[in-house]
Amino acid sequence: MVATWNPAAHSGYYLRAAEYYLGGREPAGRWYAPKKDFGLVDGTLVERPTFERLYAAVGPDGQTLLPKGARHENRVPAFDMTMSAPRSVTLAWAFATSGQKTAIEAAQERAVRAALARLEAEAIFARRGRNGAIIEPVGLTAALFQHGESRPAAHANGRVFGDPNLHTHATILNLATRADGTVGAIHSKVLRDWKMAAGATYHAALAHELQKLGFAIDRIGRNGTFEIAGVGEAAIRYFSARRAEIEEELAEHDLPSAEASALASAIAKSTRASKSSDTADSREEIWREAAAAIGINPDSFHDALRAKAEASAIREAEALLADRLTRLPDELTEHDSVIDRRELVRAVTATLVGTGLPAERTDRELDRLLAEQAFIEIGRDTLGNRQYSTPELARIEHEIVDLAQKLAATGPASIDRAALEARCRTDGLNDDQIKAAIAATGPERLVIVEGAPGSGKTTTLLPVVDAYRQAGFRVIGSASAWTIARMLRADLKIEARATRSWIAKLRLGHKVLDDRTVLVLDEAGLVSAREMHTVLAAVERAGAKLVLVGDRDQLQAIGAGPGLALAARAIDSARVETIVRQHDEWAREAIRAFGEGRAETALQAFAERGHIVEAAGPRATIAAMVDAWQGTRHETPGSRALLLAKTNAQVAAISREVRVRRRQRGELRGIDAEIAAATPSGHATTLHLAAGDEIRFLVRNDELGVVNGTIGVVSRIVRNPGLRLPGGSAIRIEARVEGRFISFDPAELADAKGRARLGWAYASTIAGSQGQTVESAFVLADPSFDRHDAYVSTSRARGQTRLFVDTTSIDRHLQAQQPLGRQDTPVKVDSDARRRWLAERLSRANYKRSALAVIEASRSGIGHDSARHHPSAEFSHELG
Repeated sequence: MVATWNPAAHSGYYLRAAEYYLGGREPAGRWYAPKKDFGLVDGTLVERPTFERLYAAVGPDGQTLLPKGARHENRVPAFDMTMSAPRSVTLAWAFATSGQKTAIEAAQERAVRAALARLEAEAIFARRGRNGAIIEPVGLTAALFQHGESRPAAHANGRVFGDPNLHTHATILNLATRADGTVGAIHSKVLRDWKMAAGATYHAALAHELQKLGFAIDRIGRNGTFEIAGVGEAAIRYFSARRAEIEEELAEHDLPSAEASALASAIAKSTRASKSSDTADSREEIWREAAAAIGINPDSFHDALRAKAEASAIREAEALLADRLTRLPDELTEHDSVIDRRELVRAVTATLVGTGLPAERTDRELDRLLAEQAFIEIGRDTLGNRQYSTPELARIEHEIVDLAQKLAATGPASIDRAALEARCRTDGLNDDQIKAAIAATGPERLVIVEGAPGSGKTTTLLPVVDAYRQAGFRVIGSASAWTIARMLRADLKIEARATRSWIAKLRLGHKVLDDRTVLVLDEAGLVSAREMHTVLAAVERAGAKLVLVGDRDQLQAIGAGPGLALAARAIDSARVETIVRQHDEWAREAIRAFGEGRAETALQAFAERGHIVEAAGPRATIAAMVDAWQGTRHETPGSRALLLAKTNAQVAAISREVRVRRRQRGELRGIDAEIAAATPSGHATTLHLAAGDEIRFLVRNDELGVVNGTIGVVSRIVRNPGLRLPGGSAIRIEARVEGRFISFDPAELADAKGRARLGWAYASTIAGSQGQTVESAFVLADPSFDRHDAYVSTSRARGQTRLFVDTTSIDRHLQAQQPLGRQDTPVKVDSDARRRWLAERLSRANYKRSALAVIEASRSGIGHDSARHHPSAEFSHELG
């Protein structure tokens, strides 16, 4: 499902908007108005005068319906939520008889109405009272317009026409009658936030309706997307030419799914052509001719897809649903410990797709899950929306705070403070660092040292580690990645491993800690609640000491719950604030500004010094990055320079550009070997390697002496197809790694699917760079960045950091935000406007939420994740 929200244009545009919806060959619209707001009758035809009048917020008497404060030219008159049937459903509709078409259209309408009913029940609110203090549920009114085709696009065989595309525009009026009889605007943010849940409801309802018609469902995806069984991918791709155009451009950006969806919408709006003026008969004739040309018989297509329902279908459906729901708590809390109601509704609804059960089962299953305490309600947000967690995670978070308090109260004997302070001053530590070092060697068994990136946290730890070692303690280290752990080992001269490696040993019962062990856990901000609980419990059992080192403002934990923030609820952190890494004071100030969410100030500082580079399009932006990177390497040979991007695919695109240039300069020797590989996120890819390539190992292999993140240089690729072993490769790679030579078969690094865990080492993700220090950095800054990405990526380099911005991507977004009547017209945007827009994105904070903070905030009436106090005994009793 695709949903869009369009701001209104000037008043003269209303008529043109009405013509778009009401004119042409498509069926007449129908009202969705169960609450009968504005005197409308649910299900009746949309008449032009009424639609135009309500679109303009005008009553039958010609007077505005809005109060004085809401009357302005820029108000949004309506929200256009578009619900598109899967392409296989559209094809079954396109090649059906008149009666069959009517049945599919009825299924589409019922699914749309089910989605709107879910929105009306959960997400339609209006404000009233002084400063909008009262937020109340209101009715939803929408005009439903069914359309049947996409805008014209070029197909694989050169034909140009609009594909069949069964979709419904639900034009939701930004008007509702409030409890006191006045009319007000609806709360658009809540409506937008429920978009995915509405989509899941639409998918579940449509799948149910189609299965009742005799179609089988398969290829079920996240949020309940599906296709009709029997419609091949080739047919779907051919009749999705417009989507292919958008995806081709979108692929160059490679954004996270939420950002990709927004950019896809922006591309669609800014590149659309006018719809065809052909008659209904001629468009269906075109579709049938196109189908025949690719080997589809349109006369038998629809009937061939019908499937007979089996007698056991109901029993199988219930078993399938029960299995999916059983897995749901673990799936939803894999990354988050706080689940908003809209996400829980979305997930439960999506489990219904393919079972043949109706979307109305959502409420029943949701009630059952809550009654069985698979999920528990933990509070409400500022708008009163329910929030949930699982009993397991709520217990874990509560125990983390209890353990942290207990560990902070007891511990080994303190290190001699005077001697430690003298050592710190000899080493040149600043006052912040000295205070943190003294705190880390106090009598508590748990200490937290937090600090800004580049504030010298590792330098602070050196005298701490030496003091404990001299006192007879064993000091071991831990970091988020093996490469950072190895840096700890080299810098602090201690045994160090990746945090997950230590945790795995602890969970297996290995004796890792005792009462003479000090564990220094670096990059603690990346540790999830479950991981933190394991570490704290092990430290408490062993009588060991734990020093957590990190920063809650940098990248957030991948798993559910902010482990460091939870531990910090019980004890105060020692802060190291003074940034010492960067040579220039302006750079240190700009980094602080990024960390505080003042991105506009930071970007201005970069722009004034020429450190923001604009280019048109992803390829040109990457080329500019590599140009600058090459220039720096030429000017200062041997200095470390990072090419940074957010996603693995962006990193791969940068690496490909580097390889092309290295090949052109003769730095790569021999013919490329093609290796089936897996990206760090587990996606399949083909890796091309030649002698001279810089490679990164993505898995630990003790026989080769490499860990995840180890970098090497290929010295030779040996091809021995005749010596290939079962499960092995036809090549061996010889490489220089950390001053030694190794030889390996890529199969030695393979995952469960036989794909080598190996990649190029020319660029890095921001996540992979945390903890590193280099001389210069070149950052692909795109709209998917948030405050944390900007903070980490701009703080890696001692010297110069440059930001590279794709103006095409930003201009697409800015164009999509224009009034509805001007979205087809290119927007003239200057660098200042782009920078202001980008600053808004880079100022967004996405801190991990904890269930405990929601519970306390809800009790105190705060309604957000800001409470930092120890949970009360009352909560312990509730969990019992």
